Amino acid sequence: MRTRLPFVTGGLLLTHTLATFWCIRHPEVVEAWGFTPANPQWINLLTSLFAHASYIHWLKNALFLTLFGWYVERALDGWRFLALYFISGVLAALTHWAMVGIFQPTLYDDSLVGASGAISGLVGYFALRYYRRRVRLAWSAVHQWGWGIPMWVAVLLWVLWQGIGAILDAGSENPTEIGYWAHLGGFATGLILAVLWGAGGEGEREYLLQQAMASLQQGAGGDALRWLQPLLSQPAPPLEALQLAGEAWALLGDYEEARPLLTRALRHALNHPETDYATLRQLANLLAEMGGLILLSSAERDRLIERAERQHDRETALRWLQTLLQHADHPQRPEILLQYARLLERAGQPQQAKQALRELQERYPDSLQADLARLHKRD
Repeated sequence: MRTRLPFVTGGLLLTHTLATFWCIRHPEVVEAWGFTPANPQWINLLTSLFAHASYIHWLKNALFLTLFGWYVERALDGWRFLALYFISGVLAALTHWAMVGIFQPTLYDDSLVGASGAISGLVGYFALRYYRRRVRLAWSAVHQWGWGIPMWVAVLLWVLWQGIGAILDAGSENPTEIGYWAHLGGFATGLILAVLWGAGGEGEREYLLQQAMASLQQGAGGDALRWLQPLLSQPAPPLEALQLAGEAWALLGDYEEARPLLTRALRHALNHPETDYATLRQLANLLAEMGGLILLSSAERDRLIERAERQHDRETALRWLQTLLQHADHPQRPEILLQYARLLERAGQPQQAKQALRELQERYPDSLQADLARLHKRD
């Protein structure tokens, strides 16, 4: 699957950078854009996200936005990513307002500025969506990562750090300028939205597919099938799971189990036009190698050939039809022969097309396809 570039994250980085330059050149803007609990202005819930007190302040946030924005935007579409970002930022500021009023009245007149609350929302979403990932902590060898900890442990440590910082600040006469409450509010918002949007299920599916793929690469078809079992037991298994399961059974030499799974995967791809042609072609090639294209209906076969022609890949389409023609007792063989002959004509191979039409008329003289071929010949 082609990885989308993080255009929205890039746009936010550019916008924040320009806003930071403006704020540094005009210090009064920082105060005007910031969200002040003692004098809350609703517009400042948004403008405060773009105000930063210094370049260092922005650079630290930019680092986290780049890191987490890249992954979260890949998991979400642009609009949901923006919704997550701004909802988290707004609720982070509101959390700061509420908690400062209760625990830190000395900060009630100070302005809250910076994108860290919104970025904490990205961290919250990331925590559930990629909870199976590991954070690498030590480098063991060239080109290899060493010891690491699960992502959820790393995030839990970060949340504890924010919580301890908020508690210590609440009891201090000289609290820091770090918006711990905003970080916790943004994180909680991102985590809640991740639950509502099913990020945990998506993360689990991605993890199982990655483990199955790694098993296949190691030649362990049985292990791959065990990783895929939770996905295959779903009412509508994802295309990737069907494909990998088919490949696993083929690796184990059981084509009887592999063919139905790959056929389901190919049908799924044909019924979803957004599926890229490379995936469609790979599935059809796998089925062709094990004689499984015969399981397709006429309509499905037509759609498959049409997709190949749209991609100017007639050579592959001809090869698929040739594998079908090898089944001499196939009831649709006359139809496939006529389709093969017409495709040969469009591919600029008139002599081969004539041979296919001749075979059609000699072997199936009473078929509808033979009649159509004769009419075509008269024209």
